[in-house]
Amino acid sequence: MKRLFCLLLPLLAAAGISAQAPTPAAEPPTFSESAGAEYVMLPVLVTDKHGKFVDGLQKEDFVLRVEEHQVIFDTFERDLSAPVSFAFLVDTSGSMGIGGKLASARAAIRSIVADRQSGDDFALFAFSEGEVRLVTDFSADPKALLAATLDLEASGQTALFDAVAATPERMMKGRNNKRAILLFTDGVDNASRLSSTQMAEILQRVSVPVYPIGMKNAAFDQLKEEERRELSIDTLQLLAGGSGGRMHLVSTGEDLRPLATKISEEVRQQYLLGFAPSGTGDVKYRIVFVSVARPGAVVRTRRGYRGTAPGGS
Repeated sequence: MKRLFCLLLPLLAAAGISAQAPTPAAEPPTFSESAGAEYVMLPVLVTDKHGKFVDGLQKEDFVLRVEEHQVIFDTFERDLSAPVSFAFLVDTSGSMGIGGKLASARAAIRSIVADRQSGDDFALFAFSEGEVRLVTDFSADPKALLAATLDLEASGQTALFDAVAATPERMMKGRNNKRAILLFTDGVDNASRLSSTQMAEILQRVSVPVYPIGMKNAAFDQLKEEERRELSIDTLQLLAGGSGGRMHLVSTGEDLRPLATKISEEVRQQYLLGFAPSGTGDVKYRIVFVSVARPGAVVRTRRGYRGTAPGGS
């Protein structure tokens, strides 16, 4: 799995596009994967203890802290009709051709596209054989993407090679503030494990919620613990948790369309909080804490950002 995430790291690191703090006449700020003076946007999901989305929260209901300092955020948005930029990352290695995994991923993508709202845009990437390939760039017109999903074929080695040497600049240039990466993979990789240092570096660079959909074989539940680790489920969970997304583990051949609808709905339920770092001092990874004044509320967001301290802290 080390090679899988080394392979995807340049794509994930490019997932946020830096923007300066907004002025009244400026476009809304976009996500940033690292921040010196760049604006930091936090997608925040709030549910009750039963998992139901919490509606009606106002700016004053949120408390944002970066490390030990409370931060005054100047962006607060929540619009259920706001458009979303979806990036689909599909594992097309040979093992994805077993048990209809690739076909299930294809159906899930088509389901999200079919439920699109005005302004949504989509991009499709495929990865295998040590290469991340841009299949269709971001577009609000899904015709090319839908046609391209039919051409995806599972082939190549399961143990993915090292990262590509160069990353296309077009990756993850969706135009919307609400964003999500859906990663479809069976997680099979017998390469060496990521070290804790490598994992921390990857998580620090991911600013867009990642939803890994791990497609397990029917025999997964009977696997020994060491065999399960070969599927790198823990790694996928860390990637999801660090970015504010959620991992889903599904069975081979399972209909993913209901799950795709659920993920799409969740992304639209995000609250967006934003603030500007000071742009001075040390650039380092800074832990973020978000809470709400609502008993029993569960808050999910990215774990932090890499950059300078918030302005005024």
